[in-house]
Amino acid sequence: MPPEAMDDAGTLSHCFVQAMRGFAGAVCVVTVAEGAQRSGFTATSVSSFSAQPPMVVASLKATSSSAELLERTRRFGVNLLRAEQRAIAERFTGFRGEQGEARYGDDEWVYALPDGAPLLADSVVAMDCEVEELIVRHGHLLIIGRVRAVNHDESAPRPLVYWQGQYTAPAGTFAAAR
Repeated sequence: MPPEAMDDAGTLSHCFVQAMRGFAGAVCVVTVAEGAQRSGFTATSVSSFSAQPPMVVASLKATSSSAELLERTRRFGVNLLRAEQRAIAERFTGFRGEQGEARYGDDEWVYALPDGAPLLADSVVAMDCEVEELIVRHGHLLIIGRVRAVNHDESAPRPLVYWQGQYTAPAGTFAAAR
């Protein structure tokens, strides 16, 4: 589409959404808990922020059912899903009506730290994090979090990926870095 066709905000926004579908994103479930109250959401907006100190960045809609709990607890888990864990990703979107505890299903959840967030026992990567900063912009909450504990499956399972509006998995196999 020529640049002059994007003069109005609606057209630009539509073109932006279509363009972003070309960016493949690792599918993560971000978990939040306080006592018996648990929530969480599916995100492809998780990425490394810093290695020293270990930090991640993620975002969610400010109106998400997880936002208030995250603001209160200031703890969260990041779980990179395996290719075969699509059902977990779909549950945590909430699109089928699952809320709170129902999003956790019958999967095995563990805690790396006593005051931490639930972590999926068989995810590719699981990180326990604490909020360092929350920034509200344009109806979204940007989360900058310090990593407190990491667990990763060294057998190099294929991660679940979201690309062109669909869940998929990378083709082929990956060799673990040595």
